[in-house]
Amino acid sequence: MSTLKADTIVAADGSSPVTLTKQSAAKAWIDIPLGAASINDSFNVSSLDDDGTGLFGVNVTNSFGNAFHVPTASNSNASSSVLVNCVVESKTTSAIEANTIYVSSTANRTLLDRDAHITSHGDLA
Repeated sequence: MSTLKADTIVAADGSSPVTLTKQSAAKAWIDIPLGAASINDSFNVSSLDDDGTGLFGVNVTNSFGNAFHVPTASNSNASSSVLVNCVVESKTTSAIEANTIYVSSTANRTLLDRDAHITSHGDLA
């Protein structure tokens, strides 16, 4: 059996590190603090749109090959008295629109600024 050890694997032309493009790893992810005013950390995300209370858009740097990538949304519930869901509303090859919403019943839904985490899997263009 052989063992391969390396600190960095670079592209054939030696210009840059190799990135995951065909594997099943997440192709984009973002950690958003309370509200959508800033980004804690991200991968393959160019910017974040604050579209109003509890509404935000995530713009990716390298577009997905089609709009069938699979985003997953979640949030950290800092307050046990407020149960909040993070929901993906729509997606394109270059953006994911989501919201954070307090749901107390089917009829009572309130958009809230809360932290959010979005991860998407799919092939890049």
